[in-house]
Amino acid sequence: MARQSLPLAHTLLVLVAAGLPLAGCASGGVSEAPADPAGSAAPAPEDAPAAPAAAVADTPDPPPDATPETPPGGIFTNAQARRGRTTFDEVCSECHTTSEFRGRTFQRTWGRRTVYSFFRTIRSTMPDDNPGGLEEQIYLDVVSYILSMNGHDGGAAELGSDSPMREVRIAPPESSP
Repeated sequence: MARQSLPLAHTLLVLVAAGLPLAGCASGGVSEAPADPAGSAAPAPEDAPAAPAAAVADTPDPPPDATPETPPGGIFTNAQARRGRTTFDEVCSECHTTSEFRGRTFQRTWGRRTVYSFFRTIRSTMPDDNPGGLEEQIYLDVVSYILSMNGHDGGAAELGSDSPMREVRIAPPESSP
């Protein structure tokens, strides 16, 4: 399959950054496993009440002038980033190149936004032919890979739905604008 030209890829990145759905991506990135409507997170302990899903999705990102810090050791593991790279190579690369997710243009669009904002956007818009159709863990792995491409270091814990995604910016602290 032929790669898209850089100007078209830039246009697609801008549309995705704006949260607009795209048409025409033939990634075929449908998950082999059946969709889990409750999510793939481990069940909460019996004594801990489960947070309603709507409360998580409706919580706004911190204001752009806030400067959240990356937790010591990072919010994903290097193994998770490697899994994300494999998924990117097998699914995402049919429509995207890695250069779309690093560098000045990407940082200008996403650098001040939170990891959660980016995760939420790709989870709801990708793959283009089946938005939201992958397992949550696959999206988290791809986000981990993109964070690693942008200078974040891996840590001891995997990026998960309970990670501090709302407090961490896409741009690592030393390269924040």
